[in-house]
Amino acid sequence: MNSKFSISYLQQHKAALGYWAGMVFFVVVIIGLTYVANRLYQKLMSAQEMPISTLQISGHRAYSTDSEVQQALSELSDNESFFSLDVSRVQQQIEQVPWIDSAAVRRRWPNGLSIHIIDQDPVALWNELSLVNSKGEIFTAPRARLRRELPSFVAPNEVPKEVLSGYQALLPLFESEGLVVKRVELTERQSWQLILGDGTRLILGRENTVIRNARIERFLRVYKHLIPNDKSIDYVDLRYDSGFAVNWNTEPGDKASNEQG
Repeated sequence: MNSKFSISYLQQHKAALGYWAGMVFFVVVIIGLTYVANRLYQKLMSAQEMPISTLQISGHRAYSTDSEVQQALSELSDNESFFSLDVSRVQQQIEQVPWIDSAAVRRRWPNGLSIHIIDQDPVALWNELSLVNSKGEIFTAPRARLRRELPSFVAPNEVPKEVLSGYQALLPLFESEGLVVKRVELTERQSWQLILGDGTRLILGRENTVIRNARIERFLRVYKHLIPNDKSIDYVDLRYDSGFAVNWNTEPGDKASNEQG
């Protein structure tokens, strides 16, 4: 009886020792893996171990400069590594550069950063102080970099897309006659006026695009035959269904004249 009890006790003791040895080994393995993982994480997140040392800038850029992009990046932490860098934050930082419309930022293994930039596409001045792009969005940027003369839009800040759309609809009408639209004005009451390159003001009123353009076409058909050699137009009122009124520029001391077309 005692012999059987001793054997059973030894077997149980041996099983217990095996269990606890296994548990100790498991814990040691977990601690070791945790240590290795932590060391690897620290290495990957260390700016000294995994620095970003190369920068590639590409894209459609007519106005922004490399120095502006680098200046935007310099405001980020110097402690960022290849893996710790927040590319979304980098993108936001770059898109704050005035002449940049959008940016796409990607990591390039093993230590590089790739930035694809699209600059703003300005189509007009906006209320003398800002600009409007080809998407009808208002933005502010140094106007000294403009490479061509732009028309001027004067309108409430809530309607840049409407003004751009109206301008683009009427522009081919004037270009076909060799005329330049220098300024577009839209009042708070949605009344349109245009100023041409020669200073002629066209009063268009509050009609929709179809009616507005039809009246412009009617005027342009006779525009070149309308101006005598000794006169120039001050303004043309196109708010008539069957014609238009012309006010001529006059010499000092003379009275302005009107003519119904």
